[in-house]
Amino acid sequence: MAEARQKLRCDTCGKETEHLHRDVLDSDYNALMKPALWNCQECYEKKRAQRKQGI
Repeated sequence: MAEARQKLRCDTCGKETEHLHRDVLDSDYNALMKPALWNCQECYEKKRAQRKQGI
């Protein structure tokens, strides 16, 4: 019997997905003071593009 995969929730937009990315950080993110932020593929790509543009 196949197991159903648990849906995960993006911390940025709230979308449910099977995969999340952790390595994109918001500008005010402090790893010592806040828990990790998890992003869906769309939020991950958007934040990476913004960081490249210096936003």
